[in-house]
Amino acid sequence: MGFLDKLFKGKGDASVPKGPTGALARLQKKLTNKYGQPQDRQQALRAVADIGTEEAVAILLKRYTFRIEQSIGDEEEKQMVFDELVRLGPVAVQPILEFLDKENASYWPLKALREIVGDEEAVDHLLDIIDRAEAIFDRDIQRKVELVSNLREFKDPRVRERLLEFLDDENEELRVQAVEGLMELGQEEVADVMVDRLVDEGETQRLKTAILNLLIEKKWKVRQRKEEVRKVIPQAFWIDDTGVIRRR
Repeated sequence: MGFLDKLFKGKGDASVPKGPTGALARLQKKLTNKYGQPQDRQQALRAVADIGTEEAVAILLKRYTFRIEQSIGDEEEKQMVFDELVRLGPVAVQPILEFLDKENASYWPLKALREIVGDEEAVDHLLDIIDRAEAIFDRDIQRKVELVSNLREFKDPRVRERLLEFLDDENEELRVQAVEGLMELGQEEVADVMVDRLVDEGETQRLKTAILNLLIEKKWKVRQRKEEVRKVIPQAFWIDDTGVIRRR
């Protein structure tokens, strides 16, 4: 490509409008105005949903990026967006995936995705997004933590395996999510994995305390390793003869 070609190509690219235009742009402005009247936002929401394109879905999803002061009204509007996403069905899938890939607001979009494609495919997508998430900057870490938190909601063997992997992650918050998620699965055999974290000298006290509290709540037994545990637990805890951890 010659110099003039590049020059004119650059000018052509600059003239291409970015983002929605016309009616969609006006509707987006109303829908994303957190200080506007609720009826104006809701009217815009319905109008955008009626357009029904992927671009329109991307605008609908923007409602999940902010909260309004009236908490009940906030939930109602987010539920409205959810209902419209589910109604639109397959056309909403790609915009939802793109949203999950970059925004820290995964609860409602993921809930809609599950409703549209089912749990198995939703887990496929979510694991893929988590794999691509780079926990480098604070915002990236928060997004990855939120994604893993939502992953815990799925009863899928792949979820258990991934949570086990996160127990060794360098980020403490991800390890906390993994511990809580594994406990929620209700499988007492993971108690042995939890003991591994308790006796690990490099583990943080915050996570160890979280594990102890969850083991107490579940009343899971660690009889085979109670001597190991007894050496590392704080004075506020003790283990009975059956291997159940208790508070003093």
